[in-house]
Amino acid sequence: MRNYTTTSPRMAASATTTTSIDKDLPICVTGGSGFLASWVVKGLIDRGFSRVHATTRRMEKALFLRNIDGVTTDNLKLFEGCDFAIPNSFDEAIQGCYGVIHCASPFFNGPNANRENLVTPAVDGTEMVLKACSEYDVKRVVLTSSTAAVVADYGTKATGEKNHVYTDEDFSPADILEEHQNYYCLSKLYAEQRAWELSQEDGCPYQLSVMNPGLILGPMTKGQTHLNTSSASILQYMDGTHDKIQNGYRTIVDVRDVADAHIVPIEQDIGWNRRYILIGGAPHFKETAGYVKRALEQRGMPSDKVPTEVNSEYEPTMMGPPANLPLLYDNTPAQTELGIQFRSDEEMITTSVNEMLDNGFTGSHQYDTNKL
Repeated sequence: MRNYTTTSPRMAASATTTTSIDKDLPICVTGGSGFLASWVVKGLIDRGFSRVHATTRRMEKALFLRNIDGVTTDNLKLFEGCDFAIPNSFDEAIQGCYGVIHCASPFFNGPNANRENLVTPAVDGTEMVLKACSEYDVKRVVLTSSTAAVVADYGTKATGEKNHVYTDEDFSPADILEEHQNYYCLSKLYAEQRAWELSQEDGCPYQLSVMNPGLILGPMTKGQTHLNTSSASILQYMDGTHDKIQNGYRTIVDVRDVADAHIVPIEQDIGWNRRYILIGGAPHFKETAGYVKRALEQRGMPSDKVPTEVNSEYEPTMMGPPANLPLLYDNTPAQTELGIQFRSDEEMITTSVNEMLDNGFTGSHQYDTNKL
């Protein structure tokens, strides 16, 4: 078992002036077929980057990226066989790149969500990718972490009636996560901390920026063929999986805002040696269910499976304070430094519902971890 500290490097303030890089320089996006990564690819193409590399384990998973408006065989190159279990398998995709946006990391639910399948590949994969970045003299790296590495403290930072406001200085406590065998949160925490360690090694050629998004919702990339884990959580309110509304809060953010936040540091050369909390909102599940119900009704579809009664018991506390308190956070740096104007809870949840239906996803039985 790896042991890492739970302190971050000194987070330097971002530059007050911005520059624009040469958009002919190649940028690599790992895990290109993923929900977020596909939007990062789209964002890079939309912003005029002419040489985008996208990695994937299996080519058939990533072919839908060819359907993105503006994509050509010249501006997007797919690299298959990029697997954390295969040493050096990301080298070809990274070699010659100016920047790397490292989105690839396991995120799924189910009986196989254990240390071996979550923590080990997340940490080893991050190490593999970042060592390749060092070897091939990459200059800029943006890493996808998560609020799982920030707010997962099982209510220990809020005491009594005194709540806690989460900032980019907060790290989820590893000892508590280990005690609860919370392997997904551990995977994000340990992978991020390993990234900071590697970025501080002597001779490291790149600067690092880390993004910590909440549960990512919003539209799917055109042609996405698999149901991603975060969208599936909304589908559970559409198909009757939940017969009562969960009594708690959850941090959420729109995929378009998260993708923009990943691209801005490279495009404008800002935000380095910094981590950013990307939370658009932290609604109670009652609000989430209400938005789902309204979205279905606006489409003229049955909404009777959406629960309306809140469970009288609070959800077990994992992310943030005890569930009788709202989850408070400060996302000001992402707004002021990166220019992100976060979309509303209603917009991102409504869009999630409509996009899933438009892509043919109507039930939780369509969630298949083998397709992720």
